Parts: sequence; C-alpha cells; structure tokens
Amino acid sequence: MKVSDRPVIFFRNDDVRERLDYTLISLTELFLKQQIPLAHAVEPANITPEVVNWLKSLKTDYPRLIDIVQHGYNHNAENPGIKMEFGGSRNYADQYNDILKGKDLMYEYFSEHWSPVFTFPYGTYNSGSLRALSDCGFKILSSKIKFTMKARLKNFLGRSLGKDFIFGKSVNYHPGVRSNYNFSEISVSVNLIRKYTGYETADHYNLQEILYQIEAARKHTSIIGILMHHRFHGNHLDMIQELLTHLRNTGYSFVSFSELMY
Repeated sequence: MKVSDRPVIFFRNDDVRERLDYTLISLTELFLKQQIPLAHAVEPANITPEVVNWLKSLKTDYPRLIDIVQHGYNHNAENPGIKMEFGGSRNYADQYNDILKGKDLMYEYFSEHWSPVFTFPYGTYNSGSLRALSDCGFKILSSKIKFTMKARLKNFLGRSLGKDFIFGKSVNYHPGVRSNYNFSEISVSVNLIRKYTGYETADHYNLQEILYQIEAARKHTSIIGILMHHRFHGNHLDMIQELLTHLRNTGYSFVSFSELMY
C-alpha cells in the first residue's frame, strides 16, 4: 500500500442492498459528476439483480470512480432489532462460513470487478471474525477509528502489544497491516450523521461540523475516510456537493480502495 504524507480522502457508502432508489442513484451521480471515487459496500445476501446490474454497468463505464466492496453477509436482516451480525459469541467457523458465502456471491455477481475489502455491519467483530476475514483472503478491513486522546492511547498500546482487543475495546491499526493477519486496516473517521432517528431518517451534522471532523482527523492520519449511508442523505445532497467542492478547492485528493490496496 503506497501512501504519501499528503492527505487523501476516500468515501464509503454502506448498506447497498435491495432497492435501486432515488437516494442511491442521486448520490452516485453526484460523485460521478464531481469525478470523485465512491465505494459502494454491498450486502451480498440482500442485493437484488436490479442493483447488481446497475453497479456492473457503472463499474464498466467508470472503473476508477466506482468501487464495490463487501458489507457483511446479510446484515442480520432476519433480526433487525439486534445491531450485530458478526462478533459477540459467534465462533470462528460460523463466521468464516458467512464471510465466505458472501465472498462467493460477490464473485458470482461481479466476477473480478470488485475489491477484496470487507466492512462489518454495525462495526462489531471478535478475534474469530478477524481470523475468518484473513483466511478468506480479504486485503483490507474498513472499520471505524476515533482520534480522541483516550482512543489514541488505547490503539497505541494495543498495537504495541499486537492485540485485537484491549480493556474490552477493539484495537484499530489504521492505516497499516493488522498484527497477526494478512490484511490492512483502512478506517473511516468522519460521519455525516449525528444521530439515526429511523430506518430512513437521521439528524445530520452541518457542513462546518463535518469539516471540523476532517481537520481533526488530518492531525493524526493522511488517509481520511468519510462514511455515508445513501438512504439517509436524500435531502442533504446540496450539502454533500458543497462538501466535495470545498475539499477539492482546499487541496485534498480523492482515492479509491483499489488505489489504497497497492
């Protein structure tokens, strides 16, 4: 993975599943118009042929701008009240089977035209999840990272000891190779959403608050990830356009996971 000290930004859009709706199409078109890469994180057990065909067409037409990655297996769709698909008490074999089933579906849908990047729904995992991910051949885990003093101390100590967890908290290795595994960790550190209020509703940060998150992350990393969930952003596309324009005008570069992988 070649990374310079010059700050770069990637965008990850989670929960791409059964609906090809206005929010998904409009957000994608906004990024294409701005010529900025966007990674769509696909739920392989939930995606429909309509969405698959749309993504395949986009990937053919815009190979550098559209990235396709794996977002869990089925996002625990059968138990929507439980905010966890991986981790918890699930063992290695059980999680390995789900991750591999999802990977097989990704190849069935997209052939070689997707990136071996994995993101855990709800951000939950355990050591068995990480070992399964490594054994399934993924190259990048994209999770979440905070840069508070407490989080930085926790991650520094955990990395120094080569731990997955310390003090009951996950250790983040962004933006490097995770100790004991065969993948790197490239995490998001900026969120557009302050609070989720319903299945398709959320309170959003304003533009200045998002820019503050980005500048705070920039003090600690040269790779800044911004998390999106298209179904919540339908009424906030103007703000997102302002954000993209501002970032470009202030000298940020934009990258895809495919570019970060090598």
